[in-house]
Amino acid sequence: MTAKKTVNNCGAPMLYKAFAILEAIAADQQKLGISDLARKLNMSKSTVHGIVQAFLDLGVITQEPNKKFRLGPTLIELGKKALAGDDLRFLLRPFLEELYAEFEETVFLGTSDGKIVTIIDKVDSPSGLKISAPVGSRLSLLAGATGKVFLSALSDQELESFLRDRLPKYTEKSITDKAKYIEELKKVREQGYATDFEEYMQGVNAVCVPIMGMYGQISAAVWMVGFSNSLNKEKISRAIAAMTRKTK
Repeated sequence: MTAKKTVNNCGAPMLYKAFAILEAIAADQQKLGISDLARKLNMSKSTVHGIVQAFLDLGVITQEPNKKFRLGPTLIELGKKALAGDDLRFLLRPFLEELYAEFEETVFLGTSDGKIVTIIDKVDSPSGLKISAPVGSRLSLLAGATGKVFLSALSDQELESFLRDRLPKYTEKSITDKAKYIEELKKVREQGYATDFEEYMQGVNAVCVPIMGMYGQISAAVWMVGFSNSLNKEKISRAIAAMTRKTK
């Protein structure tokens, strides 16, 4: 006789219970109904029913005609996105390391969901004093060169909608005029890269290039960041040549 699985009740107990239900369904797809899950996980039927109903509404699970559950399409899509992130890291890590080796500046890889940019990989500058951020950090789409690259993919109408609020003034060099910012994005679209000379952080420059997907969409971006006295205009020009050459 096997012992019933108990659920950790610290932190956010309902989340632990929900995940336990999801794990149980994944392990025995199309074999467990509400009563089965309640017995297996030592939960009340009402608790299981509430969580299962939420999962059904979200497409996380589906219910078969025999009232048993299996994983649903939402999880499949999330899994695809997770694998895509892993694939990008695997494919682009050598590129990041090449740029780091040549320029000795911090290099990031990130993706965007249309609202924010998320750092998914990085190679830090060897300098003791450097610009860095942990993997998983999130940036505004209006933040420097990186945001320009992702926003350059939007149509004029989409840009007008996205930029309906006032542009933030991060530094004295930030572009806060909407018309000028849109012109900057058009230039990024034409030249295939974006630069940021102390527009997001004082004393910090950056250069960013898009990573294009198989259907011509921007799948990710690679950007280099450094202090303005190190990553100066001459070095950025060389970085642009290296980055655009390798992403064509």
